[in-house]
Amino acid sequence: MPLGTIALLLAASFSLGALPLTGWTVRVFSRRDLRALGTGNVGVSAAFIHGGKLAGIAAVLAEIARGILPVLAGRFCFPDAPAIALALLIPLVAGRYAIAGGGGVTNAVWGLLVFSPPVAVSSGIWGLLVWGLAQRWWGEGDRARLFASRCGCLCTPIWVWVWRQSMPEFLAAAGLAFLLFTISLRQGDDMALSKSEQLFSLDDSLDAAICGDKAAKLSQLKRAGFNVPSGWVLSQEAGIGHRASGIGQRGNSDELSISNASIHNLKSKIQNRMIVRSSAAGEDGDTSSAAGQYQTIGPVFTEAELLDGINRCRQSYWTSEAVAYRRQRQLPDTQMAVLIQPYIDSEFAGVMFSRNPLDGGSQVIIEALPGGAEAVVGGQSTPVHLEIDFSKPESLENKLTELQSNSIIAQPILAELVKQAQAIEAFFHGIPQDIEWSWDGEKVWILQSRPITNLQPFWTRTIAAEVIPGAIRPLTWSINRPLTCGVWGEIFKVVLGDRASGLNFNETATLLGSHAYFNATLLGEIFRMMGLPEQGLEFLLRGQKMGKPPLGKILPSLPGLWRLVQRERALNAEFKGDRSSIFLPALQSLEKEEGRGKKEEGRGWSEEEILMPNAQCPRLDYQYLLELLERAEQIQEWLKPITYYNILGPIGLAIRKAIFRVNDDWLANDSAPEIASVRALQQLAQKLRQAGVSQSDETGSVADLAQTFAETPALQADLEKWLDIYGYLSEVGTDIAVPTWREQPEVYQKLLINMAQKAENNLVEKRETKLTFSQKWRLDKCQERALVKNEISEIYARLLAHLRWTFLEIEACGLAMQVFQESGDIFYLEFGEIQQWIRSGASVSFQDTISQRRQQLKADRDRPIPPVVYGNLLPNSQTRAIDSATSETNIIQGIPASIGSVEGFVKICRTASTDLGENAIAVVPYTDAGWAPLLLGATAIIAEVGGQLSHGAIIAREYKIPAVMNIAEATTRFRDGQKVRVDGYLGTVELLE
Repeated sequence: MPLGTIALLLAASFSLGALPLTGWTVRVFSRRDLRALGTGNVGVSAAFIHGGKLAGIAAVLAEIARGILPVLAGRFCFPDAPAIALALLIPLVAGRYAIAGGGGVTNAVWGLLVFSPPVAVSSGIWGLLVWGLAQRWWGEGDRARLFASRCGCLCTPIWVWVWRQSMPEFLAAAGLAFLLFTISLRQGDDMALSKSEQLFSLDDSLDAAICGDKAAKLSQLKRAGFNVPSGWVLSQEAGIGHRASGIGQRGNSDELSISNASIHNLKSKIQNRMIVRSSAAGEDGDTSSAAGQYQTIGPVFTEAELLDGINRCRQSYWTSEAVAYRRQRQLPDTQMAVLIQPYIDSEFAGVMFSRNPLDGGSQVIIEALPGGAEAVVGGQSTPVHLEIDFSKPESLENKLTELQSNSIIAQPILAELVKQAQAIEAFFHGIPQDIEWSWDGEKVWILQSRPITNLQPFWTRTIAAEVIPGAIRPLTWSINRPLTCGVWGEIFKVVLGDRASGLNFNETATLLGSHAYFNATLLGEIFRMMGLPEQGLEFLLRGQKMGKPPLGKILPSLPGLWRLVQRERALNAEFKGDRSSIFLPALQSLEKEEGRGKKEEGRGWSEEEILMPNAQCPRLDYQYLLELLERAEQIQEWLKPITYYNILGPIGLAIRKAIFRVNDDWLANDSAPEIASVRALQQLAQKLRQAGVSQSDETGSVADLAQTFAETPALQADLEKWLDIYGYLSEVGTDIAVPTWREQPEVYQKLLINMAQKAENNLVEKRETKLTFSQKWRLDKCQERALVKNEISEIYARLLAHLRWTFLEIEACGLAMQVFQESGDIFYLEFGEIQQWIRSGASVSFQDTISQRRQQLKADRDRPIPPVVYGNLLPNSQTRAIDSATSETNIIQGIPASIGSVEGFVKICRTASTDLGENAIAVVPYTDAGWAPLLLGATAIIAEVGGQLSHGAIIAREYKIPAVMNIAEATTRFRDGQKVRVDGYLGTVELLE
């Protein structure tokens, strides 16, 4: 028998056992470290308890394979010495315990099953019989289970002898049994942990379902480095004893059977005074605080006082007030975990809100009293009340100094509290926090942190500012909101399936201050249901990057994600089918109805069509209005499928670009309306410049070029053709209240003349990008989708233009009937109001409603719009301007969009028709296809909203214009003529004066 081979197999078995397969599996599926959880046992039961079902199943499969492999290897190498195959399980289990941190039972059971099925089955049956007898003796519980498991191990050598009659195999089995028995005595049991009286420490990662939200959040803060007092938790099932008496009654049945050993253990951990605090399920949760519902007992000194305090704390869970609160909040009745901590001797203490709890404004609210924090929250005394505005960091120190004179809190402590409040809010992904704190003379202690539940839902301008930017009129919103919410709801239902039944997708978006916001709370919940990482909420609230999702959490959503992938893959074919059967016939019928030419079959839009809206009312009767209303309703029906394509198309393109690592510069964007329209206008500007130069020997001035244009019918006809083709575009493609290009030809005539004057500088030839074979293959996976996306955008914009023109015809009739007083009034009504007016046929007046809404829109345009709103109320704020005298760094950080660095003077452009002037840096509220001609004349671009895939960024990169996006409130922070430096690579704007 070759000893070298045996030694090699023994070493290989030990090394195989040492691999932390279960630990790796749980990390992959749930990103949790079993060594830091529960008992620290890195076993299969711990994987199920702490990693979840999928992690547990994967761990079982891994350990089964590990147990089988040495036995098969031993049988293969030594077919005539089966005892060696069994003996190889001993170093495997030893390596598993000594290095990988597991018990090895699963490995031994399955290895034994492969070695001899009769022996394994007999040992299993014997263990079950012992378990049944033990339950009769000790009752159901973990003691009986553990006893049966150990007896099963010890009886295995006997069954080996019974079935195999081999002394070497008996000895190998005895060695394995002794090792397993010894490990079971020394190793913790995670299956018993969730129901035992073992204490959980705040230094551990705690499960809110076991230890309550309060303790779980404090453990997160403590492990993140915040000053949280040490603490230990009796879980919700520790010493459990269900009540038999009625609600509100207190009797012996309420006193839970907590052992003297547990009480002694707690007292040994906290030598001095203690405080007993509740940590119930739903307390300090995301949607319910349970503030003041449960009792806090402290300080307690002795073990008897501690036991009484724990019982009193738990009894408070069943008071009539607490039960009524849970009923009202629709929280289930479970049990209460109890948190025991050292009692902090506070000089003063209190609560603070990381944001104004009334409207979510940018003020940290601090209330404090001498002594403990319970005096503040108890409401029996009037605390010191401080409000610190952190929206202006440069003046924060002066504000703190002012407040110190009227406060019991010194300025350094105030500064520390503000810092802690902001840090804790950031730690919890931007969710405003209600924080209980105390000052013991040396440091600030964090005693509790929970979300400010009334500041929900959270509304974010992220994404919304791109979809429908600027101040929005009621008619636009009444049409866009159901379209947008409906399509997003359909997409999420595809992914979530039945799990989406409890979600109200009509709440996906809202208007606050006449600006669109998306529901970050709802979207965050959807992200969690899809298994996306917690950073998803930070992405919505702060624009942070999202991390990679744990595989274990995203697996349940894989079928839904696959359904969405299938839809995305079929998008091109489905769109082409709908384009031929729905969209082209729809546009042709609209052109025919409106008398604006017709579409040539199978080609682009004919140059003969004239997209001139009919602002007249040829028939002043309600029958004609009904026809127009039916047209508007039909256009909205056509908009539903194209909106679906307009949302899913860009998502699919973005995913494809990420998967295949395709740079934006590789894609051909010539067919994009914003690019094609600018190129066509540039070519026309060149023709005008050439005509002007041919008539005079020197470079033409603006006046000379204007005269040349007026005297050249061919150029006028070319501009008409350009408007015919691209006149459906507007500054905001999704806002039907904004005039289309075709409605304001004089603006684009002036723009054409200005472009002609500097046409040599503006005309940029299409760049050729040399790609490798691999890059071309990857580009091929994205280019067709990019072209289809551009077609979708064009049809979507054309349908919206026709919808606008239909409403203009309705408004013309309303003006003749004196329902409206001036042009544009109709856009201050909601679509439902227009339907009711026309269908009723009654004489109505909307003037008071329109006047009120017009004034509100004007006020909302002039006010700063926060990127995030907490709750359903915009915070009170004043317009603030950046001035070099009050700015410490003079550098404002945004999102880099197009590389290059430029110094120049600011021009605030609130509309695309603003006269930009010479060599100006354009500061715009947003960018859309309609802004393309204006942006082309800028030396650099600064935008309030947008990212690297926004229209402005695409145009900037296409024409090598430095650009920075996402500079909040840029149109109010800067002023005309202010000198700045724009760095499109770093994404910064530096104030130079």
